Amino acid sequence: MIITNVSPSGFTFLVLSVLGLAASALGAGTQAWKGRSVYQLMTDRFSHADRSTSTPCNTTEGLYCGGTWRGIINNLDYISGMGFDAIMISPIIHNLEGRVSYGEAYHGYWADDIYNLNAHFGSRQDLLDLKAALQSRDMFLMVDSVLNNMAWMTNGSNPGTSMDYSKLTPFNQQSYYHPYCPIHNYQNYTEAQLCWTGDNIVALPDLKQEDPYVASTLEAWAQKSISNFSIDGLRIDAAKHIYPDFLPHFYNATGSIFMTGEVLEQDPEVVCNYQRNYLPSLPNYPMYYAMLNAFTKGNTSGLAVNIKIMSELCPDPPALTMFSENHDLQRFPSMSPDLSLAMNVIAFTILFDGVPMIYQGQEQHLDGAFPPSNREALWLTNYNTNAPLYQLMAKLNKIRRQAGRVDPNYFNVFSYPIFTSKSEVAIRKGNEGRQTILVLSTNGETGGQYSLVLPVTYRPGTVVTEIMTCVNYTINESGQLNLLMDKGQPRVLFPANQMGDSGLCGVGDWSPAGVPSKNNSLYDNWSAGSSTSLYSNRPSLWLLTAISSLIYSATLLVL
Repeated sequence: MIITNVSPSGFTFLVLSVLGLAASALGAGTQAWKGRSVYQLMTDRFSHADRSTSTPCNTTEGLYCGGTWRGIINNLDYISGMGFDAIMISPIIHNLEGRVSYGEAYHGYWADDIYNLNAHFGSRQDLLDLKAALQSRDMFLMVDSVLNNMAWMTNGSNPGTSMDYSKLTPFNQQSYYHPYCPIHNYQNYTEAQLCWTGDNIVALPDLKQEDPYVASTLEAWAQKSISNFSIDGLRIDAAKHIYPDFLPHFYNATGSIFMTGEVLEQDPEVVCNYQRNYLPSLPNYPMYYAMLNAFTKGNTSGLAVNIKIMSELCPDPPALTMFSENHDLQRFPSMSPDLSLAMNVIAFTILFDGVPMIYQGQEQHLDGAFPPSNREALWLTNYNTNAPLYQLMAKLNKIRRQAGRVDPNYFNVFSYPIFTSKSEVAIRKGNEGRQTILVLSTNGETGGQYSLVLPVTYRPGTVVTEIMTCVNYTINESGQLNLLMDKGQPRVLFPANQMGDSGLCGVGDWSPAGVPSKNNSLYDNWSAGSSTSLYSNRPSLWLLTAISSLIYSATLLVL
């Protein structure tokens, strides 16, 4: 492999990544996480230990509402029932006690002592028991982590003069922090990394990671936490504000377990530069904003263009984390209450490149806008497993897992658009003969029923199952599919002879020839949906799709 155009920090990252391979074998590295699907929860707002579903929680007050690690244990079946095999929990370390005008530290981001746990969430044994419960279900544990700053309540005083550093553990001296300055321009990276986040109510003094003591202490804390609680992955909060050269060293110090660092940027070049030089994974904010433009403004072409840009600029798009909501963002239903649009958003989140992360409450179509209203107590939904989006997520996670089961390289293959129209975009992922095709619509619930002609899909004669409707289609001689669309809902296609043991559409065992048994519910529809050719003079069009797949796989290997 020839490596060119790599910055000094990028070269350091590559070297450290190689050195960390042996250590990562003992933990959950990036490759192990690519096949996982993550349910992000806020510990305080997910579940009570006593299983209460009626305890009130006023989100606008910003107070602790009583969710705990023990409560998570009690409702792991709810999470695994949607097909998620990993969770991300709120930061676990001790936070400031007390209340300010906009609430308490229920979210976990106001750290004042990294060596102690947040007792509001439970005991050390509770956290150990949570890990054991996850492990018994073959589920991974990701912990949100605060490395950029500590916290102190200033309650209107000047943060530059009112800090009591001695009360912060272990960083109890002013010299461990950058001098106080507020951030005026978040696009100025020098300012964003040297100045302080927070405000003059709760100051967030900015740690100086370039200081050897600060760096080594954070690394030692991470090593101990990962070891003590068998943590499988980390989310790095506010990674954009951290001294960037610290990030690859921190990654290596953890044994190169999976970590995704928050860099809130729309620009693909910025995010891909971080992946090239500093961290193996970041939340895919460029695709998040492209997705919003598609499903709130109908910009399907922009979504397709951004897919191509990310695959060209980022060395490993499947290692990024894909999301459509989180605790810092306005929930999608607050922008549009349309259930079909939400279905498309969720389908894209789970089936596009990357490690999908679904934020608690998406499955219940919660519609809180910006924080704190988007941090609703989930127990008030009574954990409704019959909710349409809950059932949708279960289907999507099953087909994603099935694709990875029949093709171990599936999660490394880059997605790419194969069709775009005014209101639809079709996206392919996977190697030839085992690929998924995701068809998204921006028409919404009021969209009527119609046929959509997809010109390039699978090899001619292939029978594919559409898992949303459980209808089978046969690809015609030109590789063309005439797909039935209805009510603006997404469609997900997968080869029928690869559906065995998926748990979808009543599929049972398949013969080696790929023909379903006669007791299979799909047998009668085996040849349904054949369409008339519009490209009868192009019988080898499927070969172009195969070549495209090889090119994308080769690109991944070179990068």
